[in-house]
Amino acid sequence: IFFSSTMTGASSGSSDSTPLLGVSQPISMAKPTEKEVTLSDQLDLTLKSFNLYESDEEMETRLEVLRNVNSLVKKWVKEVSLTKMPADECDKVGGKLFTFGSYRLGVHGRGADIDSLCVVPRHIDRSDFFTSFYKMLSEDPNVTDLHAVEDAFVPVIKLYYNKIDMDILFARLALKEVPDDQTLHDDMLLKNLDEKCIRSLNGSRVADQILRLVPRVDTFTLTLRAIKLWAQNHGIYSNVLGFLGGVSWAILVARVCQLYPNYAPSKLVNRFFLVFAKWDWPHPVLLKDIDSSPRPDISSLHDLVWDPRTRSTDRYHLMPIITPAFPEQNSTFNVTTSTRTILMSEIQEGLEITTDVMDGHCEWKELFEEVNFFSRYKHFLVVVCAAESEEHHLVWEGMVKSKLRHLIGSLERNPRITLGHINPKTYKPNTNPYPFQIGYENPIAEMWFVGLEFNKSMMGTKNVVLTEEITGFHDTVNRATRYSKGRETFTDDMKMLLNYVARKDLIKWISKSELTKGRPARKPTVVPTAGSTPSTPRIVERRESQSASMDGVSGMSGGTPSSTALTAVDSSTPFTAGEVSSTSDAGPSNGGE
Repeated sequence: IFFSSTMTGASSGSSDSTPLLGVSQPISMAKPTEKEVTLSDQLDLTLKSFNLYESDEEMETRLEVLRNVNSLVKKWVKEVSLTKMPADECDKVGGKLFTFGSYRLGVHGRGADIDSLCVVPRHIDRSDFFTSFYKMLSEDPNVTDLHAVEDAFVPVIKLYYNKIDMDILFARLALKEVPDDQTLHDDMLLKNLDEKCIRSLNGSRVADQILRLVPRVDTFTLTLRAIKLWAQNHGIYSNVLGFLGGVSWAILVARVCQLYPNYAPSKLVNRFFLVFAKWDWPHPVLLKDIDSSPRPDISSLHDLVWDPRTRSTDRYHLMPIITPAFPEQNSTFNVTTSTRTILMSEIQEGLEITTDVMDGHCEWKELFEEVNFFSRYKHFLVVVCAAESEEHHLVWEGMVKSKLRHLIGSLERNPRITLGHINPKTYKPNTNPYPFQIGYENPIAEMWFVGLEFNKSMMGTKNVVLTEEITGFHDTVNRATRYSKGRETFTDDMKMLLNYVARKDLIKWISKSELTKGRPARKPTVVPTAGSTPSTPRIVERRESQSASMDGVSGMSGGTPSSTALTAVDSSTPFTAGEVSSTSDAGPSNGGE
């Protein structure tokens, strides 16, 4: 068993050579007991029962994919170099593929993607990456589902190579060559680079730093595997939707490892929940002190360092978790009031379950059971994303998903809404019949569901008006498509629909198996506010039509919104990429369960 061999005898009186890491002294240097070692072995077996580990054959397939893509990078760099410099100088220009994320940290699961970084010398441009390298990938028979997201916060090419999901970022160094032994540790490599290259490089630099800043890599990786599985099955694993992404979870686990450097993974999992259930947010989580020493050669990069003393925007971050590589930045700037509330509720529940596990009152599998999202709430918004082809849907889904956190933010600003909880999982709609009209037959569609909690103390008329939130989200997506570098890729068949759905009507939208999957939530995510009444709020729509359109992409017609306001949710007519469509004559929605 994994931990019996590494931890047996840990409680003996041998001298302690455990490294002390972090921004404070450890809370405890205690060694694991035999019971904790046994619980760690049981934890490892439980993770294996969830089919989390790859076989040797699958691991070798990943390595072969990385070797092939690395060879493609070198071939491409040489080909581009031949057009820009003498041929005799092109043999040594190099180019290298780095990995980061869960694969680099050693915690990737079966079927997980590989986050990678293409590093090239100074004469290769990002435009080359998105043209000639993209073309090279498109001509490779092993590549499928290829698409580029050039105007993303971190530009990326996404693909499947030999059925392995990959993201490839781009960064060029201010070097003439990038040899096979090139590393990214030196901060001076960031000199004269643009912000997009710095962000791309920091994925790999952060992963390397995390591994250097944990006392025992083996205990860290098993603990992180457990926390990742728990977060995924509880619907709180998504940076883009306002929860925490892989890097943030890794930093939190690494900090707990620093505070309890000799603990076994079983107790580290329990202490993870204890530490962060008690954490004084927005006090930041740091793995090492932020280096504020003057660096004249890269002084401009200090403006990128997270510092609420000098950067006013940093003062509004709710759960700052700071990356350990220069320039140190907050990995959780997407967290909203709602997502922080949900995260803290789940962490508290995790503390209760793991305490029961440590006391022998339950088993590890109870921590990792998938929670039924639909058991949490009585009221939902559904966001439908549809297109006529798989290729178009891939592009459109990425755009809509990247903006969903803005919808949650606007819902939070409505005083009648206590909480908006978006489920990171997407669902296929029922098809016989479809629960919506999209304008053409057999759309490729996926849906997100947002659970709503209402502030019942403010429900005087029992009506909740969501006009501003819904039309505002339409406008946000519209602007993003109109000003995107790839705006020509957004076509008229790309549709977005927002609809209110009561829990009793969910069966019309998704299959019964999806609707009932997972255990019921143990308790409400949000405790009702003082003064709330037992009455149930009702979502209403006036039987009025609205006609509105805006300048869109690819030559779409323009106009101005009409004066008639939508009073709740656009429940029938889809929003098209680049415009806000008219609303049909929809009847009132019944908000009761």
